[in-house]
Amino acid sequence: MKKVLWVVSWYPSRLDMYNGDFIQRHARAVSLYCNVYVIYVVKDETKYFPEESEELRTENLREKIIYYHSPKTGIRLLDRYLSQRKYMRSFKQAIKEYIIAHGIPDRVHVHIAMKAGLAAVWAKKKWKVPFLVTEHWTGYYPQSVPSVYDSNPLFRLLNRKVLKGASLFLPVSQNLGETIKNNFINVPYRVVPNVVNTELFYYRPFRPPRFRFIHFSYMNYQKNPEGILDAVKLLKERGHDFELHMIGHKDDRLTSIAENSGLSETVSFYAAVPYSYVAKQMQMASAFLLFSRFENLPCVILEALCCGLPVISSNVGGISEVIDERNGILVANENISQLADAMQQIMENYAVYDKQRIADIAKEKFSYTAVGAQYFSAYHDIPEQS
Repeated sequence: MKKVLWVVSWYPSRLDMYNGDFIQRHARAVSLYCNVYVIYVVKDETKYFPEESEELRTENLREKIIYYHSPKTGIRLLDRYLSQRKYMRSFKQAIKEYIIAHGIPDRVHVHIAMKAGLAAVWAKKKWKVPFLVTEHWTGYYPQSVPSVYDSNPLFRLLNRKVLKGASLFLPVSQNLGETIKNNFINVPYRVVPNVVNTELFYYRPFRPPRFRFIHFSYMNYQKNPEGILDAVKLLKERGHDFELHMIGHKDDRLTSIAENSGLSETVSFYAAVPYSYVAKQMQMASAFLLFSRFENLPCVILEALCCGLPVISSNVGGISEVIDERNGILVANENISQLADAMQQIMENYAVYDKQRIADIAKEKFSYTAVGAQYFSAYHDIPEQS
């Protein structure tokens, strides 16, 4: 296996450096084992950047980001059609240029079936090259907002076509695989989890002056930050002394809730921070906290584990596949009192958690070498033409 072409629906770019950054980490992991060439096509609705491409190179990884503009007629359906046509033309041209320069790839690897997977379907038909699909999207869960079930019939049809055409389907959690199998399309799958840069996220002994919970998210509906604040208030009323750092988005509404609940000296809010700073903040925390309404397998939980943090989380999506009594506590979704009880339990029984052991086990499962090897094995396990 010499070279693999990745076609991705999400990826960091000059428009959004955080969009699909976890996919970029997957690419870096696989590049330890073979040559990886990533193509990402993104519409620049602001027209801030010219229609051009940029190419980034490291030892075994090349990333081509293509920006395009699409005309607006004022007719919504027509505008969507013109944009999609421009998107696919850009993808096809990039794949042709790749093949001229490097030859037909050994495999095509799709990350997020829609819309990039349509380019893989086209490449398979034209050059008989098999493709794999890795899926991360929480939109396959019926309770997700938005979800695939709320999308238009054509989107659902094409999404199923991509998944059905894949030689191997690789969801990042068993729960996601079963959810897609039972609710969307029945396809066999093999789980390959999300990946963590363990050169940044690792255990570093540190004890903060106060017990410190930490939470990273966009503070949106999915993450239920209001529920976290309700649990914090309940725990404070029980007389416990601790602090909570909520990092990722400073929301005046949440700040107001915290102030009105008497939590100003307990809860601190911070804007989004660089990836390396996330690791430093985790290494200075006592425990990680997540109370999502729905999830797949959040990278942030895996990163917390690699830092040796015990995790408290709602039992949704694939989180129960990585959290057990040795490394954390799972609570019922939306159950405020149960969340407060779990926080109290962690504080009162903190010594039972072996933080070094938590980090070591997580590194064995989620490091670049571990996850990259699983993908490399998957590339070998599918036939040359399928």
